[in-house]
Amino acid sequence: SILFGLCHFHSIIMDRKLFGPMGFNMKYPFSIGDLRDSAKCLQNYMDNSGGGKVPWEDLKYIFGEIMYGGHIVNDFDRLVANEYLNFFMKDELLDETEMYPYAEDEKGVSFMSPSPTIFEKYIEHIDINIINDTPIAFGLHSNAEIDFRTQQSVAMFKTILDLQPRESVSGGGAGSVQQIVEAVLNDMLEKFGEKLFDVDDLVRNLDEQGPYQNVFIQEMDVMNVLLHEIRRSIKELQLGFAGELTMSDAMEGLMMSLYNNNVPHTWAKLAWPSLRSLSSWTVNFLDRILQLEEWTNNPAELPKVTWLSGLIYPRSFLTAICQVSAQKNQWELDKLITMTDVTKKMKIDAITAPSRDGAYIIGLHMQGARWDIGTVMVEKSRPKEMFSPMPVINVRAVTLEKAGGQGGTYQCPVYATEARGPTWIFNAQLKTKSPAARWVLAGVALITDVS
Repeated sequence: SILFGLCHFHSIIMDRKLFGPMGFNMKYPFSIGDLRDSAKCLQNYMDNSGGGKVPWEDLKYIFGEIMYGGHIVNDFDRLVANEYLNFFMKDELLDETEMYPYAEDEKGVSFMSPSPTIFEKYIEHIDINIINDTPIAFGLHSNAEIDFRTQQSVAMFKTILDLQPRESVSGGGAGSVQQIVEAVLNDMLEKFGEKLFDVDDLVRNLDEQGPYQNVFIQEMDVMNVLLHEIRRSIKELQLGFAGELTMSDAMEGLMMSLYNNNVPHTWAKLAWPSLRSLSSWTVNFLDRILQLEEWTNNPAELPKVTWLSGLIYPRSFLTAICQVSAQKNQWELDKLITMTDVTKKMKIDAITAPSRDGAYIIGLHMQGARWDIGTVMVEKSRPKEMFSPMPVINVRAVTLEKAGGQGGTYQCPVYATEARGPTWIFNAQLKTKSPAARWVLAGVALITDVS
């Protein structure tokens, strides 16, 4: 029975990779060798146990931290593997138990482990009871398959588009590459040609430059660098079209990116993590600039609600919250962490005053589950609802002692994009009635920039 559970765990770990970032943040080289070596360790442990109690904790450590865990370098991915082992490796496995994690709410979707039997009976049991592939088997919501299939389709059509023949850059047709790109260049210059932040003047007029002011000034400095690069590269490409400059590889790359509605590489490396198309990215860029312009009207005060998704460096803003609290309460900065309290307010206008013990933020979306504003808890997603907008959240700093030991809380990772991985920002503390492990296996996360 334990070997059956181990084999099931191996199959789940192997196939969870199909769900992309919602499955694992990184791709890992799990193989049949991991299963073979784990089975040998299991055999040795059972031979030495003398028929006593099964050493579940030892087995889970060997499987989750050494055999399979040796491949895993991301903390959240390691947590997923360990939660699977916590679900599978228990006394109930020796009799009959549900092998689909937290599938009680799903009608007609179940897979029970058989009573200990011979190999042929296990194969027969699997053939009879596992008919279709389903995300429920992994602890994921059925929406995860929609996302997985959508990403496959997007990748396929992107490949097809890249394989299409290109018209001549100087072709005379109404839809030639040059004419389309020139229209995009003119539109970009119209939107961003005059945008620039006078940071030096702003700093001179500030009576006091605190942590929050430092964050917004840093944002404006980066925006100025990005705006300068956009104008420079656009004017260079226009000179290339006019025949005054020789078309370089960089100019060719910029031209094709604009033609394909992609964010050019030279812009993207100076900007924020994003999976958006160029047209959507441009709208988002303007919104980010607008937030900074509104702040410059009253730079001495923190906005009532900060659009966290509109910051290039959101971690700096969270650090500023801790710095302000440390100064106010005479706390040690390195012993503070952020805590989140989700309000019932969905709109910025519903907030009448700034937070008294932190800062209000907005702009997060939940993936893998939904936020129930009535119960103020994490709940199961609705069918075909891929993202659930979050209400205004109060982020405050607390000491490590006060933060520990909170029950009924899911430590929800917050990422900048749906690609997750290296775009992690911080963990939000969300209330839940279900075990936190359910949402870990469901790949539940908050995303700041939903494309």
